[in-house]
Order: sequence, then C-alpha cells, then structure tokens
Amino acid sequence: MTREGFTGERLALRASLALRSYGIVAALVILVAIIAIIHPSFLAFGNLMNIVSQWAPVAIMGIGMTYVVITGGFDLSIGAVYTLCAVIAAAVGRTEAPIIAFALAIAVGLLAGVINGLVVTVLRVNAFIATLGTQLIITGMTLVLTGNVAFIVTFDQFRVLGSGRAFGVPYSGMLMLALMIIGGLVLAYTPYGQAIYAVGGNREASRLAGIPTSTTVWSSYALAGFCAGIAGTVSASQLSSAQANLNPSIVFDVLTVVIVGGTLLTGGSGAIWRTAVGVGILAALQNGFNLLNVSPYYQDIIKGVIVIAAIARVDWRRLIGPRLNREVRSELPEPSPTTHSEITPSLSKETS
Repeated sequence: MTREGFTGERLALRASLALRSYGIVAALVILVAIIAIIHPSFLAFGNLMNIVSQWAPVAIMGIGMTYVVITGGFDLSIGAVYTLCAVIAAAVGRTEAPIIAFALAIAVGLLAGVINGLVVTVLRVNAFIATLGTQLIITGMTLVLTGNVAFIVTFDQFRVLGSGRAFGVPYSGMLMLALMIIGGLVLAYTPYGQAIYAVGGNREASRLAGIPTSTTVWSSYALAGFCAGIAGTVSASQLSSAQANLNPSIVFDVLTVVIVGGTLLTGGSGAIWRTAVGVGILAALQNGFNLLNVSPYYQDIIKGVIVIAAIARVDWRRLIGPRLNREVRSELPEPSPTTHSEITPSLSKETS
C-alpha cells in the first residue's frame, strides 16, 4: 500500500473512532433540530428551563449510577432510596428547618448506598439480586412508615431548592450541573476515577495491581445512595410533598439515560458527559412527545426500543472497533528505517 493509501485508511479509522465516540452527541443535536422544526416552541427559554427542572433528579441519580455501572455493578434500589429520602425530607421539613430535613434525607441515602455496597462486597451477593432485595426492603419500609399518606410541607423556604430560580434558571438545574461537572472531573482525572475504570475492566488484575477493589466497589454504591438522597430532596422541594409511591418508574429512567449515553453494562467504560447526553436525549424525546400530544403508552414503547437500540449500538461498537483496528494494521507497510518512526507511532496514538 502506498503512503497515500495508508493515509486514507488512517483518516477512515479516525472518522470511525470519532463516530463511535461522539455519534451520541450528533444524535442529540439531530433530535433537537427535528423537534424544533416540528414544534418551534420547544426551544423557548421557559420550556428548556422546565425540562432542566423536571429532569434534574434523574440526572443527579445518573451520576451515581454511572459510577456503579462502570465498576461492573448494578443498582436497582436507587429508585426506592430516592423515594425514601424524599419522604424523610418532607416529613422532617414540616417541623424543622429545610437544611436539617435535607441533610437528614441525604444522610439516609448515603447509609442505604453503603449498605448496598457492603452486601455486594462483604456478603458477595450478586449486585442485581442484592439491590433487588434492598429495593423491596426499602419500599416496604417506606410504606410501613408512611401508610402511603402524603407528607405536605407548607413552608415557602422548603420550596426554594426545587422551585427557586435565578434569572429564570432553576436552582435544581444549577445543582445538577455542578454535581455533573464535579462527578465528571473526579471520574476522568483522579486516582479514584481511574480505579473505578480499572475495577470495572478487570477486577482481578486491579486487585493484583494493589487497587482496593472492595473499597472502590462499595464506595460507588455509597455515591449512588448519596445522589439518590440529593435527588429525593430536590423532588420533595419541587412538590412540597412526598409519599411512598412518588415515582416508581424513575429507576428505569435513570438506567435508560446511562445506557443510552453509552456506558457499558459490562463495566470498564463510560463517562458522566455520556450520561448527560443520555439525559438530553430522553428529556428532549419526552418533551417533544408531550408537545405533540403523544400518548404516554406509546412513549414507553419508544423508550424500550431506544434502550434495546442503545445496547445493540454499544455491542456493535465493541465488536467492530477491534476488528477495524486489525484490518487497518494488516494493511500497514513493512517497517523500514524511514517509515517506522514516522508512521507507526502516530497510528498507535490515534488508536489508543
């Protein structure tokens, strides 16, 4: 193969890698453009801020879920923890200052996450079974403690976190953005974040390399519980109330945004920015459907199709990527004193 031919293959490889890495962003842009063309009011500032406020709890929980999934884990209890924390915030907020109610609710969420992590790491129960069990326990506890009666808060200060705005931007959206930035930076640029990826990629190799795998895993569940606690307080503040059946399906929304964003359920790969894009796609779809008066039943059908398509896309990316790399490498010219130092290093940087 000539140098020109190899350059063409290299450009094709770069384009393929870019598509596999950032195609989800292009999908979001195209989706927003289509909805805006069909219904121009979609891009109205007020509508966009309402979307941000509505989806802030899901996005916040998506942060913790992303960490858990990257470690190779799974947390089905996050929705139950979210509801319990919302109920605690509303119950305590009827008589105590909002900061006390919110702090207690978040602490309960953190405790629930720690328990999940210990069940998975110490008792060595499969993550799916462990969190399914704790989900049932927490849901039952919430029903027993509340009798499925709504706790209503009448203090205006309690509503500030969930319903307050500055220059039209909801405080809940600001909190969501801040947490996503922090979570993304920690995951991408700290030793703890690298340990999360390493444990998810190969737990035994990580253990042999000296990484505290059990601590890394249970701390990811603790983070998920912490995020669920924050999300629960935000929802309680938005509604000024909470009860045991607050939002039973929210766990599926959280899992959907993580999966659609491209985080691998097998662990070892993912990012907070991907989860943010997943939130954008699901939020844009739902709001667009609502503007077009599409039945919620059809919306659930489409969500299910999107989840299956997202998993299929991720699996295709995992299979095709290495194959494409091998095909391009097989076309490389034989190393020579003049080409080895110029061509091979540059290719390795681009495919790493």
